[in-house]
Amino acid sequence: MKKSKSTMRSVVMTLIVVLGLGVFAGPILAQEIKIGLISSLTGPVSTYGQSVRNAVEMAVDEINSAGGINGSKINLIIRDDKGDATEAANIARYLIDREQVALILGPVITPCVMAVAPIAQEAGVPLMTPTGTGDSITAIGDYIFRAAYKDSLQGRVMARFAAEELGLKRVAIIYDIANDYSVGLMNSFKNAFEEFGGTIVTVQSYTTGDRDFSAQLTSILLANPEGLYIPDYHSAVGPILLQANQFGIDAVKLGVDGWDSPDLKSLSGGNHEGGYYVNHYSVLDTREATVEFTTKYIDRFGFEPDALAALGYDAVLIVKAALEKAGSTDPVALKDALGTVKNVVAATATIDMDPEGTPYKPIVILQVQNGVPVIVDRVYP
Repeated sequence: MKKSKSTMRSVVMTLIVVLGLGVFAGPILAQEIKIGLISSLTGPVSTYGQSVRNAVEMAVDEINSAGGINGSKINLIIRDDKGDATEAANIARYLIDREQVALILGPVITPCVMAVAPIAQEAGVPLMTPTGTGDSITAIGDYIFRAAYKDSLQGRVMARFAAEELGLKRVAIIYDIANDYSVGLMNSFKNAFEEFGGTIVTVQSYTTGDRDFSAQLTSILLANPEGLYIPDYHSAVGPILLQANQFGIDAVKLGVDGWDSPDLKSLSGGNHEGGYYVNHYSVLDTREATVEFTTKYIDRFGFEPDALAALGYDAVLIVKAALEKAGSTDPVALKDALGTVKNVVAATATIDMDPEGTPYKPIVILQVQNGVPVIVDRVYP
C-alpha cells in the first residue's frame, strides 16, 4: 500500500529517534524544534510582516528563556516573501525540503498563504498563519491553521454594525478585484448588508497596484452613499481615502483589519479620521493578558504593537500549547493538537481552537478618534 508523504515523514522521524536513542518510549521532542517563519519584511505590506516578525521573535525568546518546550528550545528560521506569492511558495519548499522544519508560521497576507498552504498540506507539515483571514485557507486541508478570524465573519460583523448601530441604509463598495482577501470581504459584507435591509448603491473595482481611483470615485459620488466600504490593505486604502476626500465624498468610511497600519494616517492624509474598521485587538484594551503583551512589546521595540503583532504573538502561544499537548514534533500528533488546544491565554483573547483550523474568540470594531483607534463594539461569534 502506498504511504502518504505525511505518514512517511512520521515513520522517518520515529526511526531517527530509535536509531539515535536506542529505545523509543513514546513521543518526545527533539533537542531543538525548527520552526520556519515566512513574513513580508519588505514590499507593499512590510509594516504587517515586520510586526509579525517582532512579536514572533519576542514570544520565541520568552519561551526559550524559560527553558523551552519540555526542555527543547525553538530554532526560528525567518525568511522574507516580500508580499509576493511566488516568493512565499519558494520559501516554503526551502523550509520543508532543506531545513526540514516541524512547522511553518505564516505567511502574513492571504494571497501568500494561499500559495504556501497547498505545499505544506501535500508535504504533511503543519502551517499556522498568524494573520491570514481568507475563508478558503483552512479548507485546503487538515494541516492548515490560523490565529485570526475568517473574512466572512469580519465582513458580516461590519455589515451588522453599519446597518444596526450606525443606521446606514445606502452603502457603496470599492474593492480590489485581483485580491482574494478584498474579494472575499466584499462579498461577505455585500450579502450581509442586504440581508440586514440595506442597499448597495454601487460596487466599484480596481486592480492591485492602481493608484488613480478617479473613475471609481466619480461613480461613487454620483451614487450618493451614506457609507463607503473599503476592504483592502492600508497601502490601497490610504490613497482611496485621500482621493475620496478630494472628490467631496463625505460618506462614513467602513473598513477591515487591513487598515491597521501606522502608515495609514500619512497615506490617507489623515482622512482615516472618524472611520470604523473591524480588528483583532486594540492597544487600549484593559484585559490583563493584553496589557502585559502590549507593555512587553513597547519595552522591547519602543513603540506600540498593532493587531498584526498581537496575532503573531498569539500564533506562537497556540503552537506552544499544541507542542506541549502532542509531546512531539510528529506532524500528525502536532496537527491533531493544533486543532484541539483550549484555553490559550493570548494577547488578543483567551483562545479555543476549532479542528477546522480557526480560533474561537471575540473581535472588535474600532473608530479612529483624534488619530487613535478606540473600541466602540465587541462581538462574540
